[in-house]
Amino acid sequence: MNPRELVLESLAKREPEVIPWQLDLTDEVHDRLAGYFKDADFEDKLGNALAQERNEIITPLGGPLVRDMYDIVWRREYKGDFGVVEDYLLKEPDFGGYRFPVPDQASIRAKCGRLAARRDKQFTMYIIGFSLFERAWALRSMPELLMDFILNPDFVDELLKRITDYNLAVMDIVAEYPIDCIFFGDDWGQQSGLIMGPEHWRRFIKPHIQRMYSHAASKGMLVAQHSCGDVHELFDDLVEAGLAIYNTFQPEVYDVESMKRRYGPAVTFYGGISTQRLLPFATPDEVKREMRRLMGIIGRGGGYIVAPTHSIPDDVSTENILAFLDVVRNQKP
Repeated sequence: MNPRELVLESLAKREPEVIPWQLDLTDEVHDRLAGYFKDADFEDKLGNALAQERNEIITPLGGPLVRDMYDIVWRREYKGDFGVVEDYLLKEPDFGGYRFPVPDQASIRAKCGRLAARRDKQFTMYIIGFSLFERAWALRSMPELLMDFILNPDFVDELLKRITDYNLAVMDIVAEYPIDCIFFGDDWGQQSGLIMGPEHWRRFIKPHIQRMYSHAASKGMLVAQHSCGDVHELFDDLVEAGLAIYNTFQPEVYDVESMKRRYGPAVTFYGGISTQRLLPFATPDEVKREMRRLMGIIGRGGGYIVAPTHSIPDDVSTENILAFLDVVRNQKP
């Protein structure tokens, strides 16, 4: 089976001959490994199961500043970090003269064309990052948005609706191409529990999640959801809404066996190999042992894509990345 077929088997909860895998890298680590392999295109030759393109459009402004398609300016001073917002655009709970973006058709079509060209061998994912809550706080600020949940609920409803409307318009374009999956990125979790709590999530976030998931399904695409942190309180809601793939599945915050037992029949887990503790701090032999242990638990009966819990940052040694590759590339059928 090729990598795409392995993913499809895993999604169908049929245990594939080997577990599909993905090596997600930050730009800095990609450049380091390109030097190690003496090949700028090394990623295309590794055997990754997923082909991914990101909707985000970033315009450099000089120095550490960049602008995204929502006109938000970010200051990127640290390697591997998305950055911090330079100036929040919605300083009051109203929209004033702010204009929401429209999808950049040329950019989206170029990305979808690249994905379609790889679909015969890889499972294709179009990524809409900062897809809802994160986009809202990037416009309003985290403290103000959380207070708005209580003080200005109508404003929050309208803000999230407009962000969702943009996402749906993007998905309409993506659906014109043979793309397997829409991958939403939106961090809701902390190391322990939710940022906004389950009641506010269900009141404000869930209705728009249902709109986006249903829209993807109506276009024949599966749904993947990224959220860092502990979001176990939401899994029943996400499954009900139509979630197919969950990322990152951090072993520091989840009881891996319990989550696999309870949600494995419905959800494929993507991630699980810790970039918080295991990959930065373990020896290569420890990485290999722990990976094999987790793969034995999460991969049982299908429903697993082995990957780091986040794009590998620069504090992970080349030796430990090679240990990851040794395990996934030398699985015994």
